[in-house]
Amino acid sequence: MSNKFFTSKFFYILTSVFFAIVLFFNANATAIRNGGDTTSGSVYTATISNVPIDLKYDSNKYFVSTTTSVVTVHLSGYTRLQIANETNEDTRNFYLSVDLTNAKEGTGVYPIRVEQLPSGVKAEITPTSAEITIEKKATKEFEVTPKIDPTQIPTGFKISSIDLSDEKVKVTTGEESMNKIQAIEADLPDDVTLLENYSGRISLRAVDSKGTTLPAQISPATVRMDIKVDKLSKTVPIKAKLTGTLDSSLSSMKTSLSTSDAKIYGQKEDLDKISELTASVDMTGIKTEKKIQVSLRQAGLTVDPKTVEVTLTPVKKN
Repeated sequence: MSNKFFTSKFFYILTSVFFAIVLFFNANATAIRNGGDTTSGSVYTATISNVPIDLKYDSNKYFVSTTTSVVTVHLSGYTRLQIANETNEDTRNFYLSVDLTNAKEGTGVYPIRVEQLPSGVKAEITPTSAEITIEKKATKEFEVTPKIDPTQIPTGFKISSIDLSDEKVKVTTGEESMNKIQAIEADLPDDVTLLENYSGRISLRAVDSKGTTLPAQISPATVRMDIKVDKLSKTVPIKAKLTGTLDSSLSSMKTSLSTSDAKIYGQKEDLDKISELTASVDMTGIKTEKKIQVSLRQAGLTVDPKTVEVTLTPVKKN
């Protein structure tokens, strides 16, 4: 009877069902493994920061601005080489985009898409969408306004001149944003204190009446700023001061200066402390007339001239 069972139609049906079930689970296992949920293979991952977003729109007609210009991308896959290629900007295949081709003017939230991602690589992005403003394009010329915070000018110093390499620039933005522009500012960097003349390239920005930066393309985007700084100054007398020992054959030592006064530069509180400068000269061993160059120094101040010539004239005893 058992031989009849193994050769019966019912046995063949059971056998077919059994192999179908086996094939079904094997296919599912393969799909899970390819999807990255298996523990049998190594999953390689990488995180890329500041990946730019490509905005697709009619740039001849519209100006587009967004506060989300870059995103973070988390990559994963089973091939180390693929992950390494996509991490490297020079060999990367994928890119991020937002399609604004059929979008209307105004502000809206749009999904960020991952384009041309290689097969076998997964990507998750943060954030997944961007708030974007679409305006009709406008271009206008503006004068550049140099801006220096008063705290960057020490007490006792003043700016005598400011020169810009470009006094006017071309600004491109949306029509509504253009109407809000109050000035194109060249802001002196916060870490600069004007203790001396300054020269450097300064980034430009468009600002509204409240000083808020507006989205705009500025050409050129930077200008060279040259600032000349004058310190407060005053004129004080120079007094010769003899030091050392007068020779026993002399009754006295006369002095004369090549100039009687000097100009000192600095902050007001330092200038107020000084009423004269002293040129100290050692008369030890001097028996005949002698001219000596003496440095003029004062802590915290600049002195002009830096040296003075002192003439020593011995007066012999009768």
